[in-house]
Amino acid sequence: MALLELSDIRVEGLSAPRLQSINLTLHSGQLVGVIGANGAGKSSLLKTIAGLLTPATGHVAIDQQSMQQMSARQKAEVMAYLPQREQPQWDVSVIELIKIGLLQHRLSRSEQQRRIDRVVTECDLVDLSARALSTLSGGEQQRALLARALVGQPKLLLCDEPTSALDINHQLHTMQLLQQRSGQGQLVLCCLHDLPLAARFCDQLVLLNEGKLIDVGGPAKVLSDDNLAQVF
Repeated sequence: MALLELSDIRVEGLSAPRLQSINLTLHSGQLVGVIGANGAGKSSLLKTIAGLLTPATGHVAIDQQSMQQMSARQKAEVMAYLPQREQPQWDVSVIELIKIGLLQHRLSRSEQQRRIDRVVTECDLVDLSARALSTLSGGEQQRALLARALVGQPKLLLCDEPTSALDINHQLHTMQLLQQRSGQGQLVLCCLHDLPLAARFCDQLVLLNEGKLIDVGGPAKVLSDDNLAQVF
């Protein structure tokens, strides 16, 4: 059964559509990379799924429920979104930031603590947990924001360039973590500019060009010479 369905999505832009005629069905338990050149529509796709952009036509369904009909709590329970280059709005500690990811969840204190401890370890934040966000490097902030997205254990995790500010070791660690989460049943959809990284870790790739869906499938299929010549 599909977890995420996009039907005939079109999102308008200032001079040209950001997305047009997007039809896409994705299932749980997959790590899916969204690739394409700058301006291809990768971030717009994730923002549309997250409800931050409203399509002019078409609809988004998550777990067979129309996204437009879901309450804020329902969205928070099923989905988490990690934007590209997000600047934290409050200078809180890493732990306090992570706790924000649980505000819409009805959990016991012991379960909240179990989840927090898990993501602090997974995202290599043990030594940074009491630090204020303003004292962290860009890569450390990115890991803290990823932990906030992971802590709610969403069925659908949307990540826009989750490795962009990370050194190579943390890039690999982050992709391994996302791969692990997808192996536990989550659908992880992430925009990636690093094609070798996408080919190495992703089960499927979604190739966009000028707002259009060019191809979907395994890395060997999508990263064909013809597709790469057309898009890059």
